[in-house]
Amino acid sequence: MSNISENRKQKYDNKFVRKTIRFTSDEFSVIQKNLEKGDITFTEFARSSILKKKLKLPIEKELIYQLNKIGINLNQIAKSINKNEKISVLQQLVKIEKMIKEIK
Repeated sequence: MSNISENRKQKYDNKFVRKTIRFTSDEFSVIQKNLEKGDITFTEFARSSILKKKLKLPIEKELIYQLNKIGINLNQIAKSINKNEKISVLQQLVKIEKMIKEIK
């Protein structure tokens, strides 16, 4: 009988990867409250939280910031073109070109 339960445990352990995570007591209190509200297990809560959360890596944040700056410049160019301010448009295009070179 013990041999059968050993085989089941071994199959189970081979199927999954186990990771350890540490929390402060305050952090875990918050987690406990969420578990009670949701009436779910810690494993379900952790799996759902980790898999559904999209992380922004530091490089992504910087690229988004730079692209946003370029977008702002493009909007300024569009406004200038609509007002027939061609010199201002050329200055903005030069700024965008410099920013794109910095990103590369």
